[in-house]
Amino acid sequence: MKKFLIIILILLLCFFGGCQKEKKIKPKLPIGENIEDIPNFIIEGFKLKSTENGKLKVEIISKAAQIFEMKKKAFAQFVTVKFFEDDGKISVLYGDRAEINTETNAIQVIDNVVLNASNGIILKTNKLFWDDREKKIYSDAEVEIIKDKNHIKGVGFESDAGLKNIKLKNKVELKAKDLKNEN
Repeated sequence: MKKFLIIILILLLCFFGGCQKEKKIKPKLPIGENIEDIPNFIIEGFKLKSTENGKLKVEIISKAAQIFEMKKKAFAQFVTVKFFEDDGKISVLYGDRAEINTETNAIQVIDNVVLNASNGIILKTNKLFWDDREKKIYSDAEVEIIKDKNHIKGVGFESDAGLKNIKLKNKVELKAKDLKNEN
């Protein structure tokens, strides 16, 4: 008889416990309340390639990226960008973070930006832009350009990705190696 009462009690609890009004749960969005603020994809080991007439021109590699389809943007961390030149040479750009326009392939690389050009020139800055349509890089920040023992500093510049045609805009300083002491 005890077993029978326990079973009836359990059934009554289940029946009346299930008749409560359902609570509507509103999910907490990770970034904001707007749908466009939520990444559509979160990718580890992100790689994006841009080709022109079937030839690889730019390759972006990062440890992680978040894709926002509505904003047409990707945000990547610990980025490597390879620029492939027509003569087979490669210039390589490194940075902590990047914002990629997925419609135009324009790239903004931010923090600890270093470009090792195929001609041996090194460019250092904290902000660098790649304009894929114009095929040029530029910055409005302070830049340092190093070739051997020569150092050029300035604020604002533009060039091709291989640093062959560099234009510095403001506050240019040059520290050249001493030619008298070379043998």
